[in-house]
Amino acid sequence: MIAQGCRIVGQCCVALGLAVLLGCAGTGEMVALNLQTQQPFAQSSQTEPLKIVIEPFEDLRTDRSKIGQRTHLGGGVTNFNVSGGAPGVTIAEALAETLRVRGWNRRGWDARVVQAGVGVSGADIVIGGEIRDFSTNAKSRVFNTKLTGESRLVIKARNLADDSSTVRNIQGEQTKLVFWFTSEDVETLMSGLLQDGIERFITDTKIEGRTLKSAK
Repeated sequence: MIAQGCRIVGQCCVALGLAVLLGCAGTGEMVALNLQTQQPFAQSSQTEPLKIVIEPFEDLRTDRSKIGQRTHLGGGVTNFNVSGGAPGVTIAEALAETLRVRGWNRRGWDARVVQAGVGVSGADIVIGGEIRDFSTNAKSRVFNTKLTGESRLVIKARNLADDSSTVRNIQGEQTKLVFWFTSEDVETLMSGLLQDGIERFITDTKIEGRTLKSAK
């Protein structure tokens, strides 16, 4: 009887294990991520009399069909991409929002996203850039999922007053371990990585008159 009971328990465990693996299998679906950067408190709601336009970043990644994927414990993957499918637009919009809210010296600035080469008339500063890497991967393991995010951006600012320019190379990486995985974990990771890169760009630059220059 004891042996038979052990066999039954063993069979149940095997069945449960198979159910978990099958339930954790990926179907290859694409999940859209809403990357919303968290804005620090702005000391003033008044924007400075200086116009900044931001063009969508040029996407130079080898694979532009997604920004990453999750490898499931039971096999298969789930793919991730930004909402709208254009990371260059997402990054430009996040940068514009941060500059509008608290920009340099904790003051908001008139910053807006325009199409490349369009709407720069009357602007003081034109910001654009390149995406060399903006990716995330989640690998599910027994009892946890490991998330990693990497970002390599080139941010270029051109001053229309004197045609001078400033170029900043911004790189970052973040890692997170979660027990119960949801797509919100990836959103939080990549939003934080993006905001960190924007903050570093603001720290490394300054506004003098109607031009943007390196702070160093």
